[in-house]
This record gives sequence, structure tokens and C-alpha cells, in this order.
Amino acid sequence: MKLTLFHMGHCPYCKRVIKTIQSNKVAVTYKDLDVHEKFRKELISGGGKQQVPCLLITEKGKSDQWLYESLDIIEFLKK
Repeated sequence: MKLTLFHMGHCPYCKRVIKTIQSNKVAVTYKDLDVHEKFRKELISGGGKQQVPCLLITEKGKSDQWLYESLDIIEFLKK
């Protein structure tokens, strides 16, 4: 399973998710929409909307899952 977090540096919900990732030592690739415009386009084309945080869950043999809402992401990460 590969996890990718789309986020923005000023977003308090993103910070909450990142804190959970760090405290649980989860391997995640970060994509900061403030740094690269291509990440914003990737989020919109893949997930359908420009909302952060968004966790992209990629599993071999399964469709990509785009998980929005910080509390839902945190719940997923704690499993």
C-alpha cells in the first residue's frame, strides 16, 4: 500500500493529519500544493476536487481511493 498526502502548509487540518502521521510513524509521500502547481492539478484530476488534506491510497490490484476530511484520514491512519 502506498500513501500520498496532498496538503497546504497553512491548513490547520493538514497540520493535524501530519502530526498524526509523524506520531504513528506512517510512511507517507507528501505533496504540497503551495510548492508545485502540478500537485494541485493531479489532485483535481484524480480526486475530483481541490480540497486538502486528501490522502491518496494506492493498492496493487485495486482502484485508487481519495480520502478527504482530516478526521476520516486520521481514523484510517490509526488502523
